[in-house]
Amino acid sequence: MTVKSVKETGFPDFFETPVNPQVMNTRIAEFIELRGDLYTGGIVLKEFVELKKYGKNTNEYRAFFLYGHLLSLSRNSNQPETCPRVPQDFYLKYKDLKSNHYTVDFGELSDGRWIVIETGDGQVSGLSPGQMVSKYYEDMQLITSKCRYI
Repeated sequence: MTVKSVKETGFPDFFETPVNPQVMNTRIAEFIELRGDLYTGGIVLKEFVELKKYGKNTNEYRAFFLYGHLLSLSRNSNQPETCPRVPQDFYLKYKDLKSNHYTVDFGELSDGRWIVIETGDGQVSGLSPGQMVSKYYEDMQLITSKCRYI
């Protein structure tokens, strides 16, 4: 399953509960319209958590894993480079999920703890803003050459 949002469209980032079912149905229809041809079916609602902000940006990281190896770990919300980085012992806990190529998004909570925000299919997950595309593909080639399955 691929989960996509509609960032920077004016669509609400969250809904306060309880939600009137008619209001939610209207919002779901609006979401589907905003996604347009990119909507592939299904809606996923996640619990809202308060992430730590540095200026206007939250502190989020995206990790790509390939064949059990960390392919990349990069800032994922345009936060300053001075923000704390997700701890290595935390992100490496997720290197062996049952998939060959996937992403794990991490966020720093307002109290400084780290959580997993979501996981995704590495084949369709976007690279992080400012991520070096050529390095990503060079590292992918290195890992793939080491992990050939016959």
